[in-house]
Amino acid sequence: MVMLAEKSLLGGMTVSAIPDMGKVVFTHGLTSTFRDGFIPMVRNFRGFRLAAKEVKQAGTALDMILDSRAMALADITGDFGRHSKFERGIKSISSRFGVASLMAPWNASMKQFAGLVTMTNVLKASQRVAKGTASESDIRKLAAASINEDLAKRIASQFEKHGDEQDGILLAKAADWSDRSAREAFRAAVVRDVDRIIVTPGQDKPLWMSTELGKTIGQFKTFYMSAMQRTVLAGIQQRDAATLSGVVVSLGLGALAYWAKQTFAGQPLSEKPSVWAVEAFDRSGLMAYFTELNAMSEKLTRGQFGLSAFTGEQVSRYASRNVTSTFLGPTPGAIADIFEVSGSIFAGNTTRADLRKTRHLMPMQNLFYIRLLLDEVEKATGDALDLPETRK
Repeated sequence: MVMLAEKSLLGGMTVSAIPDMGKVVFTHGLTSTFRDGFIPMVRNFRGFRLAAKEVKQAGTALDMILDSRAMALADITGDFGRHSKFERGIKSISSRFGVASLMAPWNASMKQFAGLVTMTNVLKASQRVAKGTASESDIRKLAAASINEDLAKRIASQFEKHGDEQDGILLAKAADWSDRSAREAFRAAVVRDVDRIIVTPGQDKPLWMSTELGKTIGQFKTFYMSAMQRTVLAGIQQRDAATLSGVVVSLGLGALAYWAKQTFAGQPLSEKPSVWAVEAFDRSGLMAYFTELNAMSEKLTRGQFGLSAFTGEQVSRYASRNVTSTFLGPTPGAIADIFEVSGSIFAGNTTRADLRKTRHLMPMQNLFYIRLLLDEVEKATGDALDLPETRK
């Protein structure tokens, strides 16, 4: 049931992930993102692919095979799907869903790009340490990745012996390094920053949320826990121009995500600047777990307390959630919907709202590129059955 909740609710997660691009700027700054990322990628795409291969060898950006980030976001990375043939089949379907929703290729591409920028920054900072020209920022960022002065000099030495530079792209060729400790430290630094930039939930959550019951209640909520640790708190500690640039870019991309989500869903865009501001902030990922707290307060007070009280409109992310889903997770919410729909069928007072709830239980029902088509099928079904909008 947990996996079915993932496949029925995450059809638009790739569109929601648009602000991921801002996290690269948030960590490395606007200048480095373009100088070490976009420009080399456009100018030398072959070299970019070689650098992407280096990132994969470090042990990350493997989502096309493992779909690890989508699984972590959906909290189904534990023992689910590892026992019976049925469970293994469900696990296989879930991994394919990441490709169908385009989340797997998106994650792989974004992690490869983030890895390229990270590798370049680590190698250049290590070279400056070796030359004795490192800044305080270089030393601090290397130390955060557990690279001290000695390791930095060894990394620079190994890159000088085995590495290569092609049109601004630094190819570490770490597999050829003879210094194992330097290679492991370099690759660990890359994986650390990539998983921090393209937020991949780990144990950044209360321990009770790692239990089977906790995973069910907290499904889809661990991303916000991780975002608080890896983005918001990290940015507060960083406090530099990169953080400010990242905030601005993330807000802009959050507004773009709102436009895209509403457009793909066939919903009207608000004309209120306050709504756009709230939606941009909500979808940027900068609210972290305050997103869920706001959702709960709005459901608890029917919009009298929370961001909707400020704008006069409910935040679009929560529009389709029922109270049970908000407080107990999507799986109990889906069970509540099943009982409500079955009750309406036996009572003979089924409505279009019940039809909509039934549609929401279907796997892949909200894939963003076919959602409008399914909306038309739902509308035509309601017309054919002559269902009222709500119960009288």
